[in-house]
Amino acid sequence: MNDITLKLTSVSGEVYETKKCLSFSLEKEVYTPYSLFSGIFFVDADVMNISDIEFFIGKNLVHKGFVDIIEETESSDGKMVSVSSRGYASLLLQGELPEGLIYSPSLNSLFSRVNLPNITHEDSSDKVNYIYLNPHSSIWDACRMLCLKMHNTHPFISSPNKVSYTLSEKTFSFEPKNIISKGNLLNLKNVVSDIYMHSLEDESDTYSMYVNDKEIRNLGIIREKYYAYDKMWAFDSYLGVYSKINLSLKGFRADFVKYDGFSGEDLNDTVIFDKKEGRINHILINGTKNGIQTTLWRYYDRYNNRNN
Repeated sequence: MNDITLKLTSVSGEVYETKKCLSFSLEKEVYTPYSLFSGIFFVDADVMNISDIEFFIGKNLVHKGFVDIIEETESSDGKMVSVSSRGYASLLLQGELPEGLIYSPSLNSLFSRVNLPNITHEDSSDKVNYIYLNPHSSIWDACRMLCLKMHNTHPFISSPNKVSYTLSEKTFSFEPKNIISKGNLLNLKNVVSDIYMHSLEDESDTYSMYVNDKEIRNLGIIREKYYAYDKMWAFDSYLGVYSKINLSLKGFRADFVKYDGFSGEDLNDTVIFDKKEGRINHILINGTKNGIQTTLWRYYDRYNNRNN
């Protein structure tokens, strides 16, 4: 297996490292604001008080998060530890902001309202007039709203636990060798064809704002959703309607490549295969005693690789 390191830090600050890995899996996806890691390792230490996990492939820190589940088993071979962890950025989904208007928000000012020491963000003071948050809106909801209003795109997590809005022009680009397989994906399980929403002036039985998506209807799918008036979208109600359609189509078309090894790629780096270059939107890295294999997906939906 490639040079890998699991680093465990206890609540009292003790650090344990191991390179003795039986297997691991790491997954990152552009619409999911956290990485998901699991693995089985040999660790000669008490791991029942671990508070922080870091996982490296070579010199690349590919995951940093807290423990969801950790289990140790003693056998004649030694102490075997099974661990699963989510990246710290998952706390964006669990933390909330107060209901109501936030005037002149930027990404920088939004994060000045919260205390999330293990999460970083793109440095941006660009502002919009306001955003409105419904009751129990998560911090990630606010990030999404600001990004949609500012760029009409979707935020994503780059590197371990960094909230990003814009795509760098100097991204890592590579063409994988040692390809195991490649293919295409069409996933229509969650797509929505028709969205209806009340406007502020509507009577109770009227939905004056609606979108009928021809691309999905042409595939023979009719799925209708109805929503009450949502003050969160008061600044542009039709953007709210379209965003619900667009998010239902996340990753519905994709192509993918699986290869031996790992090259240090991250979300929204670019990959070249089938004579085409596109942004990486989903990464799955699996490792066993036989080595590491990486699968990369390029989405073709309303927010990713649409024009490729």
